[in-house]
Amino acid sequence: MGPVISPVAANTLPAAPLELQHEALELWVMRVVDVDPTQLDPSLLDRKERRRAAQLARPDDRLSYLAAHTLLRQLLAARLGLAPQDVAYLREPCPRCGGPHGRPALDGPSRPLHFSLSRSAGVVLIGIAPTPIGVDVEILPPPETVAEVSALLHAAERAEILSAAPTRRAHVFASIWTRKEAYLKTIGIGIATDLDAHYVGTDERATTPAGWTVVNLPVAAGYAAAAAVAQPSMAANSRRDGPVRSQPSSDITPATSPAAPDTPRPR
Repeated sequence: MGPVISPVAANTLPAAPLELQHEALELWVMRVVDVDPTQLDPSLLDRKERRRAAQLARPDDRLSYLAAHTLLRQLLAARLGLAPQDVAYLREPCPRCGGPHGRPALDGPSRPLHFSLSRSAGVVLIGIAPTPIGVDVEILPPPETVAEVSALLHAAERAEILSAAPTRRAHVFASIWTRKEAYLKTIGIGIATDLDAHYVGTDERATTPAGWTVVNLPVAAGYAAAAAVAQPSMAANSRRDGPVRSQPSSDITPATSPAAPDTPRPR
């Protein structure tokens, strides 16, 4: 059975659904170059999102951020029966310390609905599912990034990169990186640490962590992308403690860029 895809597009934004043979996993991809800036209404975003957009120095980054977060609100609002500006976010507890910096989540939906957002070099990727989900998209990195960051990965993943032909190493690295970031988003710890603790491999033949499905996504030439989604039994366990409702958040995808491992990446 294929994913549950709403026939209603994201209002006026030019997003397209990705077809994937996974039940109830909904994926949307958008090229920012196709977005008409006059279609974007900042009033649909909350105050924190507008402040974050204003802090981005480059116009292209601001447009990408505004388009991505507007699209996310439109998609979620259509499924929740809300106006986009009424969608509210919070942070789930950190699985390590219990602090309010775990997965971003909806504040008070009437039914389980999870989401993830990623953007890279003009491409936006959004995933929606009834269980925890993570998505990541990255433009293929230069050779120096592959050489530097590969050392942080799982030993088996490093071996896969080194065994690839030099012309293919950026593709192999980016496949591993996006799969790993997507998975770590689902468990709420991000990629600042433990990059070598979880093996996700380069494709669906890899033995991924029990209870999770990780898939590669064909989004655009020159990019790699992946989605990870929890199986229903894992989702039930992840909801035992409930969300941290005292910490609303619009910082949807805190992460670390493979191009600069120690620098927070705005999404």
